[in-house]
Amino acid sequence: MEALWLVGDPARCYRVPDQHMIVNNTGALLDDAAPYRQEIHSASDFEALCHAVDLLVFAEGAIVPEHSWLELIPVHLPKIVLLTRGNGHSDVAIQLTHVGVDAYITSAMSQADYALVMRKVYEDKQSILALQQELKNFSAIAFTAMSSASEMGTIAVFAEKIQEVMELERLAHLIHSCLGDLNLSGVVQFVFDDETRLFPAAISPAYLQLLSLARDTSARIISQGRFLLFSFTHLQLLVTDAPASDEERYGRLRDVLAHLVSIAEARAKTLKVNSLLKIQQDNTRTVMMLLEMSSRDNRNAVKEIMTELSDSLRLMATGLDLNMEQETALLSLSEKALVSLEGLQEATEAVEVHFRSLVQELDNVAHLLDAPEGATEEDEHDSRVELF
Repeated sequence: MEALWLVGDPARCYRVPDQHMIVNNTGALLDDAAPYRQEIHSASDFEALCHAVDLLVFAEGAIVPEHSWLELIPVHLPKIVLLTRGNGHSDVAIQLTHVGVDAYITSAMSQADYALVMRKVYEDKQSILALQQELKNFSAIAFTAMSSASEMGTIAVFAEKIQEVMELERLAHLIHSCLGDLNLSGVVQFVFDDETRLFPAAISPAYLQLLSLARDTSARIISQGRFLLFSFTHLQLLVTDAPASDEERYGRLRDVLAHLVSIAEARAKTLKVNSLLKIQQDNTRTVMMLLEMSSRDNRNAVKEIMTELSDSLRLMATGLDLNMEQETALLSLSEKALVSLEGLQEATEAVEVHFRSLVQELDNVAHLLDAPEGATEEDEHDSRVELF
């Protein structure tokens, strides 16, 4: 284990191996210290020496280095102040406290005690550094956990809010709002058959080309620097300012945004199905109304024909010179026509009732597909969440 001794100004350094003591009881240099003398010509030489040794010893006569030199001393390097016997904490020693010394020793120590103390100071310093690093790691883990929980909370709020969304424009607005909560911005594209909708509509040709290529690739997530592209069946999201320099947050955002796009696409498909169902309902309602009108016209026409036929038969039965048997037969035929007409009337009315029931059911479904009452546009800040 080597120590770098500062005896005078920083230019007078001694690189001493094997934990040797190079001063006597009064603090004067021993004759065998000369071979350890190091020539320092610049601050970079001093920095290189500090990185090459295990300890830094300030002799009592050492001059405190300038601030620019102090910054070159590695944090992990233990610093020791050497005091001469009987002087106690001298002015120089007190002055050196702002350097961040780890221990004080005296020149009256024996070589064995000196070596033991040096070893102890070095080990204590390493233990303290290890504890500081462990605390730093725990703090980083806690911060990462809090950040991740906050980001997932943002997605949870987003998933709750989109349940009330009934239009793609509002869905795109919520996606952009969620991106804003994550300090991101991007472009949203919805694709259904031959219909493509962009939010915002005005984007650069380069972004448009990226989104177009995303539809033809089988990859779900593509990342390149600050660009993140999520390509699902009916929804593509292009993030244009991802934090590429922060690998940890970059990775978290990939996972978080993948959930966001998956949730948003499911809602977009539901909205599209609802739209198609409404169109089919309108068409079916129109057809049913036409059928009902046609049925009503047919019924009235048949009723009129059958009534006239029955009246004609009665006139024939009473006005012609028929025997009783013939007259009875004609009257029976007239009654049968009237009975058949009543049966047709009842069947037609049953069909009309059925049509009206179907139309009412379609209206009920249409109301379910419409936005719930009281659902209003919510302010931008409502989508924000702060868990910590």
